[in-house]
Amino acid sequence: MTQVNFTRLWDQLLGEGKSTITPAELQERTGASDAAVYMAAKYAMDRGRLFSPVRGLYVIVPAEHRGRGVVPATHFVDPMMRHLDADYYIAVASAAQWWGAAHQAPQEFQVVTTRRVHDRQIERVRLRFYVTATIDSDAVRRVAGPRTMIKVATPNLCAVDLASRPAIGGGLSNVATILIELPDLDGTEIARLATRRSRSTARRLGWLLEMARPDLDLAALRDVALPENGAPTLLAPRGSRRGRHDEQWNVVVNATVEPDDL
Repeated sequence: MTQVNFTRLWDQLLGEGKSTITPAELQERTGASDAAVYMAAKYAMDRGRLFSPVRGLYVIVPAEHRGRGVVPATHFVDPMMRHLDADYYIAVASAAQWWGAAHQAPQEFQVVTTRRVHDRQIERVRLRFYVTATIDSDAVRRVAGPRTMIKVATPNLCAVDLASRPAIGGGLSNVATILIELPDLDGTEIARLATRRSRSTARRLGWLLEMARPDLDLAALRDVALPENGAPTLLAPRGSRRGRHDEQWNVVVNATVEPDDL
């Protein structure tokens, strides 16, 4: 197949609603040889028409994004993770942004997945992957993304993940800001999800929510946190062991938490 025909093919695929394609699919569709597919793809990548986030998968770049040669991660994360045969969900600050609760746009696109995937940067798109043994599939929503369906943590799961790893949420102050903005939080559901995390996560989240979301009933979460048992939890996991002791959640307040003015 000639280069002109391949050039038309990219737009044709986009018109069919297809945003990604593999070399094998290109061969099947065009009847071209391995070498011809490789050269056509390289030609298109050099001109910002395609890019490859992982080996064996091409993402087709629509006209409005060709100046950058890449599309936002929400356009291709689902087919990319299916290509890698890895379950996943968009997480932490990236999930918060999806639900309209990221006061500041996250610097990286954060994904929780069941297998090790190397972080990568494609032009301005930076992807960061965090491995988990199991995914809370009952707290992940499959929603319509810009080009494909995508899996996103619910606001409740987002809150629990943020408390579990506040550093990757931009720090405690940014986590508190996100918690203020997260919609549809439910104290009972948060407590249910917190049973799958450490007691420290439940305590830290309880402390943060008590400050950021006085509208929530946290009785069920307090039952999970068991503040009356054991050694206190550090609010900042890697911070000093010194600080005011909050007896309500058995938390050492070893950091200043100042949410942004919204």
